[in-house]
Amino acid sequence: VLQNDKSCQEYSLESVSHFGRSLQLGQKHLFQALPRLLAIWLEFTSIESADKNASLEENQAQMNSLIKSFAEKIPEHLFYTALPQLLSCVIHQNDETAKNVALILTSVLAKYPGQAMWSCGWLRYSKSKEKNEVAEKIFVGAQRILQKQGNDLMRGMLDASKHLFNFLITLARFNAKENHTSVRMKVPIFEPELKNFIPPIQAALSVTPGALSRSSSRDVFPPFVPRMRTFNPELKIMQSKAKPRKLSAFVVPSTVAQRETSLPSNGVPISQDSGEMHFLVKQEAKGDLRKDSRVQDLNNVINRLFVGRKASSGPNNRRQRMRLKLRTFSVVCLTEDCGILEWVPNTESFRSLVGRTYNPQVPSDSIHRRGTRLSNFNDANLRNAFQRCQELFFVKKNLKLAAKKFNECVLQQYLPVMYWWFIQKFSNPHAWFEARTNFTLSAAVWSAVGHVIGLGDRHSENILIDTRSGECVHVDFDCIFDKGLYLPKPEVIPFRLTPNMLDSFGPCGADGLYTGALTESMKTLRKNRDILLSVLEPFLKDPVINFSSSKSQQKSSEDKDIKSAKRSIGIIDGRLKGVYNLRNPNYKKIKREDVEPSEEGDISHITQLSVEGQVQKMIMEATSHENLVQVYVGWMPWI
Repeated sequence: VLQNDKSCQEYSLESVSHFGRSLQLGQKHLFQALPRLLAIWLEFTSIESADKNASLEENQAQMNSLIKSFAEKIPEHLFYTALPQLLSCVIHQNDETAKNVALILTSVLAKYPGQAMWSCGWLRYSKSKEKNEVAEKIFVGAQRILQKQGNDLMRGMLDASKHLFNFLITLARFNAKENHTSVRMKVPIFEPELKNFIPPIQAALSVTPGALSRSSSRDVFPPFVPRMRTFNPELKIMQSKAKPRKLSAFVVPSTVAQRETSLPSNGVPISQDSGEMHFLVKQEAKGDLRKDSRVQDLNNVINRLFVGRKASSGPNNRRQRMRLKLRTFSVVCLTEDCGILEWVPNTESFRSLVGRTYNPQVPSDSIHRRGTRLSNFNDANLRNAFQRCQELFFVKKNLKLAAKKFNECVLQQYLPVMYWWFIQKFSNPHAWFEARTNFTLSAAVWSAVGHVIGLGDRHSENILIDTRSGECVHVDFDCIFDKGLYLPKPEVIPFRLTPNMLDSFGPCGADGLYTGALTESMKTLRKNRDILLSVLEPFLKDPVINFSSSKSQQKSSEDKDIKSAKRSIGIIDGRLKGVYNLRNPNYKKIKREDVEPSEEGDISHITQLSVEGQVQKMIMEATSHENLVQVYVGWMPWI
């Protein structure tokens, strides 16, 4: 339509013009205006006409001219918030558009070299030679600007960033010997010193909320962030499947780092150190860390919505409103398959905590006393019992009987114990109540966001708990946009709400604080539907990241990718309108023998529910034994 319809082309020009003017006047609607401005511009200028279309080419040139003027007038810290979207289009069909993208990236990198370096650096190590060349031009351009400004320290830091990235990539790709839990490495020396680099942590790389509510660009980033002095030579090898490396750095206060005096960089602690900063350096064999990075960006936008939303009526609402948030962490890509992640301190997986817990009210010789029975995946009796229940559905096509046997043979034989972890960990009544409340509220927020974006692979190792505060933290965002429905054993539940999670919420289970927080979260997400869609749409259409569900789909044509993106946007839009549209693919493959065809009819996937109705439907589906018995045994639905 855009290719041939002149009026549509003019409307696109007007839209970009007005979005750009709004960003010059204020930043209130930043997360609506900027993603849409960039999406319209990048998509419109990518249209290629088979026959010479003079009006199209003229309008494309006019739009690029508009963008070039905006690049000079819109503050750099606003473009910083959209760096992932810009980085995805450094290679573009339209040469003028590619130049404008490079111009914006160069200006942002020159203005905030310490922060933008971590976002832009991976381009220099991309598998694409074109991206390597563009990245080199961007970094050289930023260095020239800094040199003209007389900022030799930051210019030198950008130059030395190559050394730092090479070091981190080498660590990510390092193959440790079997059974080695740690290795000693040679600590590199950087020039300028490591203390001049901004550490790749969420607090240091995020624009402060105050900077987005005023026109001045002073103190865009937190000024007092600890700086890395030198790396600890002891490199720990984690024992998970991917064997990531835990890298530590000795840190000093920013006031000490800003002094002109040199600090030792030999990997030995000194008296000025304020502690250590930890990171996880890893190489992904199959996944894509750029997905994790983009989901964290989305989560930060959602957190701003939670902070800024208006209160609903009811007692204690103000207190709960301020505590609804997602715990996020920094994910920095080093190459397409390597990255450095901020270490989330004081956390353990949900499964490991269940395994360490026991019920003191049960006799010591009872099989129901200890949680180790639940968390032990090597228990053949437990696995076989669950798989026999599954066979009743997948082989004998009787789902009702499968769910009944799952309850009798698994859930009733492996009772939840997580309620007692909070009592044993937090002996003070006030601390116990606060920790349990933190867990319930954070679990509710993650449930709401996870359902909306179709977050799957929520097994018990991908959900962490902060052992100091009780807060829930989710990791591993490779399985998003309902990709879990295409797994060999589809993940047919909206989020994890298993017996031990319900046990953690207290005597009310899901009916108390959890339902209230989930309702409040869904209200906020649905109220801000336009903002979320404006952030998610360019995310889904990102040509850098492939969201296809299988390798065969990843090789499909560009048209199919566009259709897939539109379908995902439609599903998310439906959920933000109250539609429960998570369709179980098993029902298409297996013709059930325990119900009449009329009983299977369900119009909920097209019905717009109220917030309360949607929440009840989500909880019902998440806790349904008929759904839990269908998931992969490694998901461990009894925990």
